[in-house]
Amino acid sequence: MKLKAAALIAAGTCVGIAAAQTTAPPPNAQDVPVPSRPVIPSSAKDMGLVNGVLTPADVVRIAIAQQPTLEAARQAVVAAQGRTQQVRSRLMPQLGIGGTYDSWHFIGNEPDRLQLNILNGYGAYATLTQLVFDANHSSDLVRQAAALKTVAMQDLARAKADLAQQALDGYYLVGEAHELVVVNEANVANRDSQLLMARSRFSSGLGSADDVLTAQTAKGDAVVSLIQARTTEDAAKVSVLQTLGLDPQTTVQIGEEGMAPIPIGNFDDFVSQALDRRPEIKRAKAAIDAAKYGARAAKTTSAPTLSGSLGINSSDPGFPNGGGGYGFGLTLSVPLYDGGLTAGAVKEAEALLKSAKSDLATSQLQVRTDVSQAFLAVRSAEQQDKAAQINVDNAKESLRIAEGRYKSGVGLFLDIINAQAALLSTETTAATAHAEVFRQRAVLQRAGGLLIPPG
Repeated sequence: MKLKAAALIAAGTCVGIAAAQTTAPPPNAQDVPVPSRPVIPSSAKDMGLVNGVLTPADVVRIAIAQQPTLEAARQAVVAAQGRTQQVRSRLMPQLGIGGTYDSWHFIGNEPDRLQLNILNGYGAYATLTQLVFDANHSSDLVRQAAALKTVAMQDLARAKADLAQQALDGYYLVGEAHELVVVNEANVANRDSQLLMARSRFSSGLGSADDVLTAQTAKGDAVVSLIQARTTEDAAKVSVLQTLGLDPQTTVQIGEEGMAPIPIGNFDDFVSQALDRRPEIKRAKAAIDAAKYGARAAKTTSAPTLSGSLGINSSDPGFPNGGGGYGFGLTLSVPLYDGGLTAGAVKEAEALLKSAKSDLATSQLQVRTDVSQAFLAVRSAEQQDKAAQINVDNAKESLRIAEGRYKSGVGLFLDIINAQAALLSTETTAATAHAEVFRQRAVLQRAGGLLIPPG
């Protein structure tokens, strides 16, 4: 009997301690507020946006127009045009004019004295020369310069395509960061609701102070994560503005428009089209043309040349031999020995031609690799996006069940904490996976030669 009574007393003591823990006031824990979001002072600038919303097309257009890094490629095209014009001038007529003024002093002997005679006069002339024949050396140099101009233009097209992809990547990175802010805002709201739930059960004597403290800590962690997500979004906006060539103070609103699926059809046909469209391939082919013309020109470095000239002159009729006249002539130049100049030029040109052909083969292989990798990346991203959305639905259902069990008194508050953490993880993964689909589609467009802005 004594043992049984002692056991009852001990049990009653434990129940009393548990009841005291349940009904005792919660610890003096501070609630973590959500702070206001810092902003950079904005500067108004009209970017031609519809309703002030930045779309993928706007991103590409603004980047091409504003990004200063493209200027070097643009000026390379202008320089190539200048070189072509210089070389072509050798095939054009050359006109020169000139003039003279002379004053002659003659000293003559006359009977009993010396006499000084002064005669002044002027002269003018014009000469027109034209290259008649140089074994097409100058013509080949012009064709080579024109091909090199095409090389420069394709370098510019490639720079534009790379910039367009970079701008789109930054655009979708901002979109992803914004979605993560939304996810974390929902997480804070859920943690706040769960804190109210824990306080309500504690106030009714059904929950513990530990649950309240755990809920407050979880909400504080959620607020910290929200601040980090906002900072990431703001930094992504500043970064994309830099890519667009805009001041960080420019106010823009990122739209929700994504990159549409790319119709592939037959994969081999898509690869063939990419080989026709990609500026890297066009550049390599133009480089081969330039090397071919350079090799032809090298063989005629010391070729005979024939040129014609036409001259007209006029002088003061009172001047000795004064009056006017005209004349024409032909000049033939035949180099007999150039010290190995032509042989060296041919050797150099043939080496450049072989190198250019090798570059084309390398570029073609790279395009095939780019398209294959981008195609697989798009398909993988689309599959991950679908799987991530299913995981989000499952995590939401798990949280609903955990909250229902806790409200019914058959579940632990720790189950809610874990379920909410799982939901946050799946929603974060889903936001990243969704944005990755758009990024990889942009990469596939670039690989297929479809991301080349006009102009």
